[in-house]
Amino acid sequence: MGLAYPETVSEDTPGATATDDDRTETSIAAAIGRAVASARSDRKLSMRALAAEAGISQPFLSQIENGHTLPSMLTLYRLAGALGLSAAELMPAAVGPAPIHVQRREDARRVPVTESANAGMGRILTASGRRVVATEYVVGADEDMGDWFQSDGELLVYVADGRIVVTIEGQGEWELGTGDAMTYPGELRNVWRVIGPESATILLVHSPDA
Repeated sequence: MGLAYPETVSEDTPGATATDDDRTETSIAAAIGRAVASARSDRKLSMRALAAEAGISQPFLSQIENGHTLPSMLTLYRLAGALGLSAAELMPAAVGPAPIHVQRREDARRVPVTESANAGMGRILTASGRRVVATEYVVGADEDMGDWFQSDGELLVYVADGRIVVTIEGQGEWELGTGDAMTYPGELRNVWRVIGPESATILLVHSPDA
C-alpha cells in the first residue's frame, strides 16, 4: 500500500521554480521530473490518472515532469505513493557504490516541505531502494508544515533541535523537545507544528509496508 493523503494540494502558490541562477535546484527538478515521467510510463498511467491519484492538478504534474517546477516534500510523497514507490526513488541518485551510502551536508538535496511560499525545507537522507526512508526537516516557527499527513508502514519522529507538537487525529497531541522521539502507525492522520520562537530540526523515518 502506498502513501495516502486525504487533503488536496493547492497550486495557487507553486513550489520553487527551477532557474538558471540555481543549478542545484534546476538539476533536482529535472531529475525528479524524469523519474516521475518514467515511472508513470512504466505503469501505463495517463497524466490525468496519476494527477488524480496524487491529489494534484494535471497542469501541475506536467510542470513537474518537464522539470519546470520543483515539487515540495509533501507532493513528492503523494506522487511516490500513487506510483507505488518510496519518495527516495524519485530523488536524484546519490553518488557512491552500493550498498554503502554517505550523505554529506554539502550535498543536501533540499526541497520545500509544502507548496506554500512560506514553507520550511526538507531533504531525503537515504538512497533509493532502501527499506526505510529518512527525511530531515528544518522549519521555522512561522513556516508552513502542511496539513494532515497519512502513510503506510510505521513512522518515527525525532526532534534533533527545537520543540514541536504532534497531533494525531482522535488520539491527542504530544509536545516533543530536543532529543525526544515518537513512533506511531502511519495510517493515523497526523500533523506537526513548531512551537516557540526558534526553528526546529526534525528527523522523520518512514518504514513502508513490505
